[in-house]
Amino acid sequence: MKKIIGIIAFMALTLGQSNHATMTMYKDGFALIKQPVAWNMQPGETNISWDVLPSGLIKDSPFLTLDNATVNMQRLNQDVFHFADRLYDFLGQTVDIKLINDKAMTGTLVEVTDNTITIQRRRSVISFNRDRIDYINAPGLLENVMYKPSLTWDISPNKKLGPVRGNLIYLSKGFDWNAIYRLILDESGNGAEFLAEAYIRNNSNLDFENVSLQLVEGNLKQNGHMNVPPLMMKTMNPPQENQLGDYHIYQLGSKIGLMGEESITTRLYVSKRVSFQKTYLFENDERSQREEPLAIEYQIANIQNNNLGVPLPQGKIQLYQTGNKGNVEFVGEDEIRQVPKGATATLVSGRAFDVMGKRTVLNYDRQRKSEEGTISIEVKNTLDSEIKIRMIEHIYGDWVVRDASANYVKKDASTIHFPLTIPANGSQTVTYTYRKEWN
Repeated sequence: MKKIIGIIAFMALTLGQSNHATMTMYKDGFALIKQPVAWNMQPGETNISWDVLPSGLIKDSPFLTLDNATVNMQRLNQDVFHFADRLYDFLGQTVDIKLINDKAMTGTLVEVTDNTITIQRRRSVISFNRDRIDYINAPGLLENVMYKPSLTWDISPNKKLGPVRGNLIYLSKGFDWNAIYRLILDESGNGAEFLAEAYIRNNSNLDFENVSLQLVEGNLKQNGHMNVPPLMMKTMNPPQENQLGDYHIYQLGSKIGLMGEESITTRLYVSKRVSFQKTYLFENDERSQREEPLAIEYQIANIQNNNLGVPLPQGKIQLYQTGNKGNVEFVGEDEIRQVPKGATATLVSGRAFDVMGKRTVLNYDRQRKSEEGTISIEVKNTLDSEIKIRMIEHIYGDWVVRDASANYVKKDASTIHFPLTIPANGSQTVTYTYRKEWN
């Protein structure tokens, strides 16, 4: 291998790690790595190589750009030494085989399969299951052994002597990140602390020192398809959010170390105080009858007046409730989609113990060309505070609603909402009739 100049390249080759790379990490399980590289070329040399590569390297992605040389040809050599594969090279030669909990025996290797190894002894042929073998001793010395994949280039330097510098750019699997949010509700229930973080994973075999990390929100198209360890908390400057074409990119404020098989968490934005709208949901359709606790929905306006107004990546959101002694308890979690500026994040944390709904079909009549149902929905609130309710009713086909005891909103062709406010320790019953007709 050529003599490497500079601390960056020297440490990379001697310690098996990347140094001072720039990594752009995507949510599809891969990353773009831009690795600075340098070689000190000797007179007459035209070949350079690099083997500090992650195991998830996407084979057709690497390309090398050089400041003072021209790349003529690139080769990716993956003929890495595996003893199981090299056994075929010893067919017809004498080998020693030691079985687990048994003695060793010598014979001529005559067959190698995925499951068995067969040797010819003086008076017999013996075949062994490979999982019974402790070790195999084969003759000779290995030559030109390669321990890991490497890239090799044929280049034409622009100068006869001196260093050749540039950047190796490639894509690799084994990297991923996701947004994770924490909404810590006040004891009063009137506001919350909103934390937006990035959970970053390096599942590759390669360590990255002093890496400049960028996170891209959005799913990229690859090959014609749209892709839908212990935790360390590292203190860093919050990332800066920028636009990358139709995607959003978050740049971490400082260089970090990201070791192989390591996960880290960092803030996307500084902690923010937000308000929210809390509503209890009771959702049903046509002939369903049930009695159950209502779901709890939180809506957070992503606007500047709510201390937000920033792009929120898709991710998991966890809810915590602050108790009367200042203790914080986990009360549920949900997933949110990408929330652009000006939109609203909606999540459902679970079901309420003190708010119950009961839906009853009072009457149902189906004729050859029509159908009619009369529905009664009762909600009881045993909390010591007033609550907002949204009854969601799904009716399919061509329908009309009549004799509704409360105002409703038609959301779409098959959904109506009854928005209600129920006082503390109170209840309310809504009745309506739907009718459908067809030819």
